[in-house]
Amino acid sequence: MSYMRDIEGRLRKQKNVNIENEIPFWEFLDIEFDPNNNVFIFTTHYLQKPSFPELFKRMVGSPILHRIEDELEEKSDDRIHKREWKPREELETEIGAENVLYMLIDTKKKLLYMGQAKNLIKRLLGSHPEIKDWDYYRYSLLPNTLGKHRIGLERMLIRDFASILTNNKDMESKQISDYKLANKMIDSKR
Repeated sequence: MSYMRDIEGRLRKQKNVNIENEIPFWEFLDIEFDPNNNVFIFTTHYLQKPSFPELFKRMVGSPILHRIEDELEEKSDDRIHKREWKPREELETEIGAENVLYMLIDTKKKLLYMGQAKNLIKRLLGSHPEIKDWDYYRYSLLPNTLGKHRIGLERMLIRDFASILTNNKDMESKQISDYKLANKMIDSKR
């Protein structure tokens, strides 16, 4: 609960808010033993007036929750979960964005960049000289089984987009948009 209160406070971006006073909670646990069946009975009691609207709004759409749902429903481990475009300011609130292919977009300079990351937040907090002023990002959460192929998938994605967008290698392109591919490392045709 303390962790969720902290996240909720950061999502609201308000100064001088005492989130602990605003979102109080009490919790306790009754423990009973049933000697006839030789089992413990745990009964939880919680009192929590407000909820965490911003946190849960983000959690509901989180690809990591879809992965957990797949596991609970015994669905294939090989599913890819996609995330929609989000503004740069929301990056640090991503939950479970690991083993991903991502895209960055600079809507002012009309640039598109793609990459891969073991940990999206760490990677995007680092430098991207090709697209310094990116303002939106999106990503696809890969299944663990594709982790070892992440770089190959990234290179394929970059090469495919180089064939339809103007690019830094002056490779032949269908130029279907006025956006330019910002990636500098583009595999040749072979």
